Amino acid sequence: MKTYILGLVLLLSCAGFSQTSPAAGSSSAPTQADKDQATKRVEIRQLIELTGAANVSADALRQIIAPLRAGFPQVPDEFWDTFVKEVRSEELVDLVVPIYDKYYTREEIHDLTMFYRSPVGQKTIKILPKLSAEAIDAGQEWGKTVADRAMRKIHDKGYDKSSSLPAAGPPSGR
Repeated sequence: MKTYILGLVLLLSCAGFSQTSPAAGSSSAPTQADKDQATKRVEIRQLIELTGAANVSADALRQIIAPLRAGFPQVPDEFWDTFVKEVRSEELVDLVVPIYDKYYTREEIHDLTMFYRSPVGQKTIKILPKLSAEAIDAGQEWGKTVADRAMRKIHDKGYDKSSSLPAAGPPSGR
């Protein structure tokens, strides 16, 4: 059971996220650059709050628990219940602030904030979860279509669905 829980934690964790921390032993007074960096990070947190990105991500994580729970029936219900209770949006924000900081300048964070405060930005915040879900569904359907086309083409060349070997039959016209 520990293996299943470990696998689940690895599946659900955001291993790619990393936090940066100040260098150990740094005791000098904050420089202007440090103050600017701290202000930028506050602005990033405000942007994330404005867009509701952390809450949407935490809600999505909670929603995937049901299929995972069904897929891992050997994991006790107590684990799943505790897991859901342990999801905290503020922890996710702490993880993603350095990522926004890495890819956006302070001016870009300001521009994004202004956009998301605009009417079209507010509309984007409201419809993005539905738009993303529909785009994922469309992408899955498209993937199936492409896979079917590819399967037909290799089947026409003599390959059988159940193996990677050519199907028995007369050789193709070489």
